[in-house]
Amino acid sequence: MSTAKRHLGDAVSPPPKLVKPDDDTEEPPAKPVCVVAAVSSKQPQLAYSAFLVDADAVAKPPHARNLVRLAGSEDGMSFVAAHSRHGSWIVGVGGPRGGAIIYDPSTEETLRAPGLSYPKLEPILISHRGKVYALSRRPRVRCDWESDFVPWFESLNFNKVVPCVHHKGCPPWKSLPSPPFFPLLLRPSQFRNPPNISVSSYAAVGSYILLSLEQKACTYAFHVEKKTWEKVFENNMPFVGQAVPLGDNLFACREVLSDGAASVVLMSISISSTPEILGELTTRSLSIQKFPLASGEDPWPLVYPLGKGSFCSINWVASSPQGDEAGSLKDPQIMLTTFQIDNMEDILTACQTEDQNLNVTVHVGQQKQTYELKGQPQFPDSHMPLVVSLDREHIELLKSETTETRKMEPATSNVFKVRVTGTIM
Repeated sequence: MSTAKRHLGDAVSPPPKLVKPDDDTEEPPAKPVCVVAAVSSKQPQLAYSAFLVDADAVAKPPHARNLVRLAGSEDGMSFVAAHSRHGSWIVGVGGPRGGAIIYDPSTEETLRAPGLSYPKLEPILISHRGKVYALSRRPRVRCDWESDFVPWFESLNFNKVVPCVHHKGCPPWKSLPSPPFFPLLLRPSQFRNPPNISVSSYAAVGSYILLSLEQKACTYAFHVEKKTWEKVFENNMPFVGQAVPLGDNLFACREVLSDGAASVVLMSISISSTPEILGELTTRSLSIQKFPLASGEDPWPLVYPLGKGSFCSINWVASSPQGDEAGSLKDPQIMLTTFQIDNMEDILTACQTEDQNLNVTVHVGQQKQTYELKGQPQFPDSHMPLVVSLDREHIELLKSETTETRKMEPATSNVFKVRVTGTIM
């Protein structure tokens, strides 16, 4: 197994009835996205900025609007889009100080959130059901390390109040049970040479957060309500990084053994009961079904959600690997590739069956657009951008001009941090 350098969301079987998308002959507008990127500065620590990229842009060439420099951000943070009945936010967590920030697009303010119980460098962030979950990407077993000591797994609640330190009743980060495969129980001799543990893939499916390891073939599920872990799969999930939600338990993901190509899978948790002498034993198992993908385009090494049946990939384009400062990109541009599943209705119909062989090929259309950046900001060439898509009603608050748009159902999604320089096998 080779390791790629990385710095950087209850179903029962048979599958439940799935709702088909509305039959709307009018093509919905493309979904705008926010891009979060590390920006070089004269300060010792890197800072992050947020940019608005609108796929509906008609300007030639279109420009990405610089929204805000995220105050309080620092190198080592990960970012995610958080959603609750109170709104939508861009949340940054991690770094040497274990801080957290919240960018509110409705007010264009950056708020300070409670800090983590212990610093985590580039933690895995999962936004699910109004909470942000932070998991150590590489857990450490000695407190003399500067980061990633216990607690390895924490959550921050956005359901009751926006968790800003200046708000009354602001909740702290809540420590959660560590994954069973994390090195919590070690013999004294193992502390001298502790095992290296790193998460290879993860996803949020129904009431569960799923995790697989690079070092061991297994998949565990964390029940977000019961706060319990359970082994649900003897093998690893067949993808790298986070599976992107497409709706109705469908996910887009990066395959493990396909040189970074994308795949569409159906994932569900089945529950079975076995009679026992002292009661009934309930077990859960993970079912993963893969759809063949029909596309002659280049592989998509990293994908991000844009709503039901849609996702995107993003990358830097630069005229030179170095700019005015050593190690920075010159004249950077943002290349956004959006993907739309053309036969979503056929896929949802196939999911209604109990047939394990889903003989429906996924047809994906794609469109590329390159955006110029005003002001020529400097970006480190080792830091890839992050993507977060907010629902359109919040994006409209960010636009400087008023545009006429067709109504679109709000769709939530996560942000995925990108600093992958190889392929995990």
